[in-house]
Amino acid sequence: MKPRTARPTVRFTVILFAAMLGTVLPAATDTSNGPTDGLIGREELIQDVREISEILESSHPDPYINGGGKIAYHRRLQKLIRSVPETGLTRDDFRTLLQPFVAELGDGHTTLSVDDAVEDRNNPGGLPFYLEVVENRLYVEAVTDERLLPLIGSTLESIEGVAMANLLEREFRRQGHDNESHALSALSRRGVLYYREPLQSLVPEWTDPDSIDVVLRHPTGERVRHAVTPSANVKYPLFRNESRSVASNRAGWFGYRFLDDRRALAYLWIDNMTTYREMYEFSRSVGSPGWESWARTVFERSHGNPPPDSVAEVIAGIASATDTFQGLFREMKQAKTETLIVDLRKNFGGNDLMVQILLYFLVGFDDTLAVAGQTATVQKTSPLLDSSTEAGIDFRKIHYADGVPLRIGDYDFSLDSRFMSRDDLTAAARTGYLRMFRQMPTFFKVFETKQDEACYFPNRIVVLSGNGTQSSGFDLLTQLRRLGAEIVGVSPSQAGNGFGDIRQFELAHSKLTGWVSTKYFVGYPDAAPTGFTVEPEHPLTYEILKSYDFDPDASLLLALDLIQ
Repeated sequence: MKPRTARPTVRFTVILFAAMLGTVLPAATDTSNGPTDGLIGREELIQDVREISEILESSHPDPYINGGGKIAYHRRLQKLIRSVPETGLTRDDFRTLLQPFVAELGDGHTTLSVDDAVEDRNNPGGLPFYLEVVENRLYVEAVTDERLLPLIGSTLESIEGVAMANLLEREFRRQGHDNESHALSALSRRGVLYYREPLQSLVPEWTDPDSIDVVLRHPTGERVRHAVTPSANVKYPLFRNESRSVASNRAGWFGYRFLDDRRALAYLWIDNMTTYREMYEFSRSVGSPGWESWARTVFERSHGNPPPDSVAEVIAGIASATDTFQGLFREMKQAKTETLIVDLRKNFGGNDLMVQILLYFLVGFDDTLAVAGQTATVQKTSPLLDSSTEAGIDFRKIHYADGVPLRIGDYDFSLDSRFMSRDDLTAAARTGYLRMFRQMPTFFKVFETKQDEACYFPNRIVVLSGNGTQSSGFDLLTQLRRLGAEIVGVSPSQAGNGFGDIRQFELAHSKLTGWVSTKYFVGYPDAAPTGFTVEPEHPLTYEILKSYDFDPDASLLLALDLIQ
C-alpha cells in the first residue's frame, strides 16, 4: 500500500505540551503553597473568578463555541459571581464552584488541576477494579483483589443507584470533555471512579465508607447487584486475564520488535510523546518551564537510578526517538517487512515532534510537510502564551507579519489554508520545522545529512487505537491514516477537531492552578467544528472483545487476525 496523494495545501502543527504525563511525570496537579484550608473572602474569590475568565477569553482560541456563544458565556460568568457566598469559601470548595464554569467550554485540554493527595495510588479508595472502554460502555478490565476475577468483562450499569447515563451527565458538568469518549476516559482510566474523592464528588449518594453498591451486567447478560469494598493496600500490577498476545511483554515507553521469524510483521509501540530525548533537547532550547525536573524524573524511572547532576548527561540518558525509529526502518528495509503495526492505545500525547521524526523515516521531509499540513491550526496569541517560554512571542517569525503587523491578542493564521496561499503555507511550514529540528541535535544530525530519509514504507500499516489515544498520539494516528493506515480497536477519546497546545496558569488569591488551550486544530475539515469522534475501520466491539476472553491485548489480536 503506497501513501495516498497529499492534498495540495500545507498546514503545520506542533503541540508543545498538549498533555502532561500523568503517572509518568508530574501530572497537572496543584502544588502551590497557597491556602489549603480556612476561608478565602468573597471579594478575593470574585477577583479570582474575574481572573480565570480573563485568562480563558484572552488565551483560548474560542471559549464560546461549545457553550452557546459569548452572551451565554457571560451569563454563566455573572451567575458564577452571584453564587460566591458572603462568608467566602475554602480553596477546595472554590475549585468545586469553578469546575462547572470551566467545563462548559467543552474542551478536554482546558481544566483545573487537582491536589496530589486526591489520588493515592496505593490506597485509591474507590471501585476495586480498573475500568476500560469498549463501544460506549465501561467494562471491568482488571481487579485489585484476585477474588474479584470473575467480574472481568462485566459492564458497569450503576453506582449507588445512579445509572451510567447519569454518571456521564455529571462528569460533563465536573470537567470539560471533547465528547462522550473523552468523558468515558475520565471515568475509567483517568480514575474518577477508582479514587475515593472524585467518586464521592461524582456520586454524593455514596455514604457508606466501607461498601459501594454497584450493578454490573455480567458477560452472560445477567444484571447483578454487588456490594464491593473500596480499594485499599493495592499491589500492582492488578489482576487481569492473562494475555495470549506475542507482544504482551514490552519494555520501555516506546520501542519495537518483530512478531515472526521472517520479520514480515513489525510491531512498534508508543505509549506517550513525553519521554523521548528530543523533546527535552527542544524544551531546553526554547526555555519551556519545568522541563528539567521532568527530564530527571524520566531518567530515574528509565534507569532505576538517581539522575546525574549534569543536565546534558540527563538528556543523553533518555531514550531517543531518532535512534529507535532509524533502527526500526533500517531493519524493516533489510527484511522487506510487509506490515507495520503501530500501537497507540495508551498514547495520551505530549510533544508531537516525535510524529515528524517518525514520518521523516517513513515518507521523507517533503511528504511530512504535506501530510502534517492537512491539519489546519490557528494560534491565539496572549500574554499567557507570550510568558510561557523564555523567548516569548517573536512576531517577526510569523510568516505574514510584514503584511499584517500582529500584536498580542491577535490570531496567528500563518498555517491556515483559508487565509494563506499554498506557497506561503509551504514556506512557513518548512521554515518552522527547520527551526525546530535545529533545536533537537540528536535528530538534526540525521536530518541535515538526509540519513535514511524515506527509508522504508511497508505494504500495510495498521494502527491500534484505544480510548487512551489522545492529543499528539491522536495526531500521529491521523497522519498515518492519511498515508493509508487502517485503524483497529476502540475510538480515540480525542476529538477530530478541537483545541490543544496548553499553558498553565495560577489564580492570585486561591492559588488554584489549571491549563488552558491556546490553539485550534482542524484535522477533519468536513466534520463538525468540535467534538467529532474518529471511528476505526475495524472497531473492537464488546462481542469481539468477549470472543477473545477479554484479553488485555484484544485489539492487537484482532489486528493480527485481520492481517492473517
